[in-house]
Amino acid sequence: MEIKVTIPLDENGMIGRECLECEKYFKLKPGTGIETDNCHCPYCDYEGNADTFWTQAQLKYAESIAVEQAFNKLLKPSLDKLTHSFKKLEQSSRNSLIQFKVSVKDNFHFPISYYREEELETILTCDNCKLEFAIYGVFSKCPDCNETNAFLIFQKSMEVIGKKLEIFSKPEIPNEILEISLSSILSASIAAFDGLGKELRKRKRDLYKERPKNLFQNLYELNSSLDNYIGLNHKNFNDLLRMFQVRHLYEHNMGVIDEDFLKKIPNQILGRKYKLTIEELKEFINWMNELGEVVRNHFDAN
Repeated sequence: MEIKVTIPLDENGMIGRECLECEKYFKLKPGTGIETDNCHCPYCDYEGNADTFWTQAQLKYAESIAVEQAFNKLLKPSLDKLTHSFKKLEQSSRNSLIQFKVSVKDNFHFPISYYREEELETILTCDNCKLEFAIYGVFSKCPDCNETNAFLIFQKSMEVIGKKLEIFSKPEIPNEILEISLSSILSASIAAFDGLGKELRKRKRDLYKERPKNLFQNLYELNSSLDNYIGLNHKNFNDLLRMFQVRHLYEHNMGVIDEDFLKKIPNQILGRKYKLTIEELKEFINWMNELGEVVRNHFDAN
């Protein structure tokens, strides 16, 4: 017999999925994304029919529903019929020398294996096919179109950093707090780009050099390894170089201009502290967004 079981969705309308290969868990929202019977694991390279991504909890739930329905449709009618026959025998023997007494105990009970979908760390909407899905961690590939989400995460990170800068731009912020806050904006922006780079290196190991380890923090090295692709395609490449070096100053020399800085960024005063401004960082965030697009174009073309 054929039994249809509806798998319940969570409070966000998502359904749990489990990779047959790496056994990792994720969720997606039916009705979003592209129409396809295939599914890609967001963590590994496994691809298969959607029916191969059921979680163990869902399979146990479906099995318990199926057992209950099979009993109710197949066995219970026969047992009820047998019980009815014994009851008739009991009634017919009431005035006989030998009487039958029938006692029926309905002990057949099949508990349903209810479950709850797991909570995950990051909910995303693929910027390529618009699938809504949830994962552990941050970086992944889209379960529908298999597009890497690293550039989406970078874009969202820069949006958050831009909102933080708006908060720090309020006139009531004291100068000593403002200086620390602006340097943290600079560091967070480059850290977001470095996080993007680490994920891209995992996806295409032959495209980016293994050394230096912090390649995406060193724009000179990154541009050189890509045959000056960034320098040729980013309108404010020299400004980006300056800000990457300023970040290095604040990370390793408390923002004070040293000889190494002057070798790469001339026309500065040795021993002076580089003064970050809100206006400069607003422009920097725009330059970083453009940098993400330039790197994405290179990544997609290779």
